[in-house]
Amino acid sequence: MNDYIYHYTSIETLALILKNKKIRFNSLKNVDDINETQFSDENDVNLSSHTLISCWTNNEEENLAFWNMYTPNMKGVRIKISKNLFQEYSFNTEYVIDIQNSLITNSLVPKTECFNSNYWIIPFSENFLEVIYTDQDDLLKPQIVKIENENFTIKTGEIGRYKSKIWEFQKEVRFKLFILPTKDLYGNQIHPLNNFQTIIDDKIPCPIDNYFIDIRDDAFKNMEVTLGPKCTFSEEIIVEALLEKYNPNAKISKNKFQGLIR
Repeated sequence: MNDYIYHYTSIETLALILKNKKIRFNSLKNVDDINETQFSDENDVNLSSHTLISCWTNNEEENLAFWNMYTPNMKGVRIKISKNLFQEYSFNTEYVIDIQNSLITNSLVPKTECFNSNYWIIPFSENFLEVIYTDQDDLLKPQIVKIENENFTIKTGEIGRYKSKIWEFQKEVRFKLFILPTKDLYGNQIHPLNNFQTIIDDKIPCPIDNYFIDIRDDAFKNMEVTLGPKCTFSEEIIVEALLEKYNPNAKISKNKFQGLIR
């Protein structure tokens, strides 16, 4: 896999990323592939709102489809950055998750932010994945929850892993967070794991739709920005000014398609 990943977006979003030095994770329920919000579990179990992702591509070649789909009138930018753009944390779940004492490694969120009175960001060691493209219905609509007697297992690794082959051109990679509520529908405090079946049965949604994670300093400084193929000279000046103010170490380059698209 490439050492760098790429994100196509608007100049406005670039401005927010540069000023705040953060990347926003969005709910899986808002993605462009409808299949990603469908599962084969009984009782309409759906955990798409509990999964927040940040979407990128590892395709280093500029893609006109991306420019057209993810930037306004091809006037946005493409951000190139190290795939190791987030700090990773290791910690023990002792005294937090009372089911067992586990060592967590490679968490994108520190222990102090994982657990609070409104939600838990469940810390898994695998938080970066390469999307697999398939036409297998059982993979596109996987069974996530398996309940036997009073025991349950959650296959969170299957959420957001597969997409239909019609999206294969994206060569998508993504970061993923899995979040569970700590309150029921009436505002009563619950334990996200001990009361997981309550979350499922009552269809308690994730209490947040997005989450922001800091970009590592070294990755931020080595960022590269490519202008969209239809960027005007004035928009180029805006991007240059943003980089000069917030990230003077970053490189900027013009688009190889510039002047070739009407």
